[in-house]
Amino acid sequence: MGTVKVNTDAAWCSQKKKFGLGAVIRDSNGSVLASVASPIYAPVPIAVAEGWALERGATLARQMGFSTVTIESDCLEVIKALVHQTKFNSELGHVLDSISDACNSFDKYLFSHTPRSGNQVAHNLAKIALAMDYEQTWPTGPTCIATFVAADFQHISLS
Repeated sequence: MGTVKVNTDAAWCSQKKKFGLGAVIRDSNGSVLASVASPIYAPVPIAVAEGWALERGATLARQMGFSTVTIESDCLEVIKALVHQTKFNSELGHVLDSISDACNSFDKYLFSHTPRSGNQVAHNLAKIALAMDYEQTWPTGPTCIATFVAADFQHISLS
């Protein structure tokens, strides 16, 4: 298989004091190969939660045996730090190190920033996670993201 794309996102619910993490893995045709939604109870900065989502997506891709990945997030702060290999002496620094460790098993990997409009499937998985009590992984995705996957296909075909 060629390069797979991993989109990741995090969402915060202040009422529940909880983050939802979402990740979706797709092939070069845009077909969903796997997805994950994970609730996290932790009062951390959003960049840390976005990093956790990225790490979870990379780990899922590694577990599935993919060797060439492009990992996208709408969190510019995390993507820039990974691309430039910026070191932080903070919780974000530890998360960035964990992401790098997770990606070292790939033959080739690339980090890329995408706007929220290009990250709707992962964003909605993160929102779904806010209503969950434990992580859920799907071989494709929950049916409720089908609309967003279809919208991405339409956007791809128009580009």
